[in-house]
Formats: sequence, C-alpha cells, structure tokens
Amino acid sequence: MKTLVHFGAPENILIDGKPHLGTDRLVPLLRNFRQNLQDQGVSIKFGTRVDDLIIEDGHVVGVKVSDSKDKQKLDCQKLGFDAVILAVGHSARDIYHMLLSHDIDLMPKDFAVGLRIEHPQELINSVQYSSLGTEVHRGRGKIPVADYKVASYVSREDGKTPSSSGPTSRSCYSFCMCPGGQVVLTSTDPSEICINGMSFSRRASKWANAALVVTVSTQDFNSLNFHGPLAGIDFQREFERRAAVMGGGDFVVPVQTATDFLDGKLSVTSLPPSSYRLGVKAAKLHELFPMHITDALRHSVSVFDKELPGFISNEALLHGVETRTSSPIQIPRSSDTYESMSLKGLYPVGEGAGYAGGIVSAAVDGMHAGFAVAKRFGLFLDGIESVLGKAQGAGFAKY
Repeated sequence: MKTLVHFGAPENILIDGKPHLGTDRLVPLLRNFRQNLQDQGVSIKFGTRVDDLIIEDGHVVGVKVSDSKDKQKLDCQKLGFDAVILAVGHSARDIYHMLLSHDIDLMPKDFAVGLRIEHPQELINSVQYSSLGTEVHRGRGKIPVADYKVASYVSREDGKTPSSSGPTSRSCYSFCMCPGGQVVLTSTDPSEICINGMSFSRRASKWANAALVVTVSTQDFNSLNFHGPLAGIDFQREFERRAAVMGGGDFVVPVQTATDFLDGKLSVTSLPPSSYRLGVKAAKLHELFPMHITDALRHSVSVFDKELPGFISNEALLHGVETRTSSPIQIPRSSDTYESMSLKGLYPVGEGAGYAGGIVSAAVDGMHAGFAVAKRFGLFLDGIESVLGKAQGAGFAKY
C-alpha cells in the first residue's frame, strides 16, 4: 500500500478498511510505475506478442516475438534471455496452447462461473444503511457508497444436484463487487461474450454490480465431454459462445431479471436499465448453464435475499456470462525455486499460471518469484522469507 501511495495513490488507502483506487486512478499510477522501471533500465515493448519459447536442451533460452497487429506472424524476432518469467493473465489461451506444443505440464484447475447481477445503487444503500442510505449522495455524502459480500454453501439437496453431474456440494459467492460501478465487456471475440465489473474512484454511477458465481471442477468439464489439461478453457468457451448467441451478436449481452430467473420464465415487460454500454437483450439465462449450476445459483440468490432483503426484485438484472474468475489451468512449479517442473528457466507466475486469485495475490506471488529468480542468479543471497515472509503455499487459489 505504501508503494502505491509513493507512486500516486491517495493516502487514505493506508487506513481504509476496504481500500479502493478506481480504474481512473490506476492509469496515471501505472504510468508512474512504468517510468520508474524504465529509469532503472527495464525495456518495455508495447504491441509485441510472444509467439513461442526458444528451447535448447530442455532449457528455455529466449522467446520469439512479433508485432501484435501481424496476425500471420510474418516478421518474427528472436530475443535471448537467461530465464523467462511467464506472467500472463488468466485468459492467455494462445499461450496455453503454445506451452502444450512443447509438452510443458499443465493441469486443469477448479474455478467458478456464473452471472453478474446489477441493482440500483440506491437500493443497496437502503438495504445496508436503512435511513442513512439517503446520506450517500453518489459517493459525495457523509456515508460511503454501500457494498456487500455474500456466500452460500450449496449441498446436493439444496441445489437439487443430480449425482452424475459433479460434486455433492458447491460454493456460491459474490465476486468483484463494484459499488457505484458498471458492467464491462472483457471478451475480444464477437463469437464469445464474457463480462466483468469496474468502478471509478468516486463510485458515482447509479448502479451496483457483482458476479454471482458457482465453483466448477473437472467433473463438470468431463460431463460436457471436455477432457485434458485445457478442459476448463473449453468449458469457459462453451458458455461464452452460448451467451453470445443469446445476445444476438455485436457484443450485446443477454440479461434477465432476478425474479424471472428464479421463476424460469421470460417476461415481455420492459427491462430495467443496465450500465452495460454496448446493449442488452432479454434472454432465458436460466437455460444457459447445466441445470445443477442454475439450481445452485437459484438457491444461493434466495439465501442472499434473506441476508439482504430486496436483493431479489424486478430491478435486479442478471447479465451473462461471468466465466473468468480465475485461471482454468495451473502450470506445475517448484514450491522452493518457482521454476517450472517440466522446463528449466521458465518461471510461471500469478493468475495465468494458476497461483493467484486476484490483483493483490498475483502481486505477492510475483514478488516471491522475483526474489527466487534473483537468488537463482546470485543477485540476492539471503532467504526470500527474510524480506517477504513464507508464502502460503503454491496450491490452488483460495476464495
């Protein structure tokens, strides 16, 4: 947090119980980070795509890159390095396929899928603050904009989960809650729809949104005949394509009121307004996922309404689809050296490697890996724990 403040973040994040920067404040902050790195001799290449690894005798010795606008990869350049830190995001599907082509070990990993629900922010303010909700004034009043965090443990009996469809129990929870925010597009292919949420620093919009997601595992992937290390990606892509079809194309998002979703119907009445800017279309989101996932979502929404009375309403609008909560794969690595178990010189780091579940945990993982690499090349001789403490383990991301 002190580092963020040093590079331009507001000092109140040092004392706030739920520190928030805002997407708008991140832009100048990242520019300051970049300038600091460049001042220290770091070369940053924008518009450059990593196409392949250069491997000699079982050791990575560099990467092949090309202009990201060159889809044919006609002008490929080779860059040699002593080691490669692989810190891609959890949606770097082309990188996963490239790693598989070199027989680098990948493992399917549990993650979560669901829908993003949006309410009028005034409703959430009223639910959380009662009469004090009128003091919020869209982020400028005496009371901060209200948020929430909910979770439910769904047993087979609660979610009506058939024994052949997967685990006997699941977790359903809110993810990436954005008070005073908006629903945004995160897919890049018109044949796929994937969404997320964000808030600007003042959290002044009229809406509050959060993902409502259910955990899924290899049993769920296999039930749709998706197998192998990339089964989770195939699972994601299946529902992103279904959502795109429901939306009708052009990145239009399929939506359904929470009441209709619970009742399993599609009303002909007008939809409540949405913050999503590329357009929404009424759709039967209750038919998007397999029934056991839909039932788990329905059960959990009913539970959440008991905790937050008014959560279920005609003003609550569900958006599809939220599938990229964390990486669907994990790249096995040494818990001591952070080096890939199947390729020397490769250091898989962060969310894309399956060792983090958010911005902060990815940053911490990157710090540990950075010291591990420095130690490998004799640039840091002490134990990593002397600076950062012991890592919590190199297992799956915890929610």
